[in-house]
Amino acid sequence: MELKIILDFDGVLFNTAFEAYSVCNRTAEGLDGFRQDVDFEEFLAFRAYVTDAWQYRRLYDSSVFDRQFDRLPEIEPDAGDWAFAERFFEHRNDMMKDPEWPKVMSPYDFFFLLKPLLAEHPEYFHVLSTRDTKSISRTMSFYGAGEIPICGQEDIRRAGSKIDVARSLGWLDDPRHLVVYVDDMNHHLEPFEGKVHLPLHADWGYDASGEKSLSQHQVMAIIQSMLKLQANGSAKVQ
Repeated sequence: MELKIILDFDGVLFNTAFEAYSVCNRTAEGLDGFRQDVDFEEFLAFRAYVTDAWQYRRLYDSSVFDRQFDRLPEIEPDAGDWAFAERFFEHRNDMMKDPEWPKVMSPYDFFFLLKPLLAEHPEYFHVLSTRDTKSISRTMSFYGAGEIPICGQEDIRRAGSKIDVARSLGWLDDPRHLVVYVDDMNHHLEPFEGKVHLPLHADWGYDASGEKSLSQHQVMAIIQSMLKLQANGSAKVQ
């Protein structure tokens, strides 16, 4: 049985909130009707529901702003949203020209704990994130973990959601796969309940933790155990 360890990026491997906040503020700067006073606390509350960059317009554009952030997943994008997303990525790409740009992203201790395993067993790991693939790849390479396959925002747009990406890759339906999925956002993790063998909620990210949430060291211990089982050829579905 082949082990698949799927990792969220934002909130599991890296704290990227300030980077996204910086890009959004630069994107909205000087645009008529766009809020220039969004503070970081409000941004974080909104970001918990974001799955695509176009959605940030719904926080900054006064004409479509809705304080009921939990309604965000129900909104279908329009031309104004896509225009904001295009501008967002133009600004991010411009910021990424700075060779030191990845330093805006803060690695969690979990990343440093995991890094030796990423180098030793890259074939078992996969990043699944709502962030664009280019910025993930740039950040992972900068911090010395550039060999891991990545599914990013582009893949989610094509498939529809994180779990749809996982399904399209055969991770959910192939009995040969033993899947561990780590995410800090409960609403991203919930669709995987009952669909993968070990859906693990990270308590160190952006979402609220609960009684089933696991610490960085607890998740590491599980991953190490799974890798040992795989190495021994004895990974089994429980």
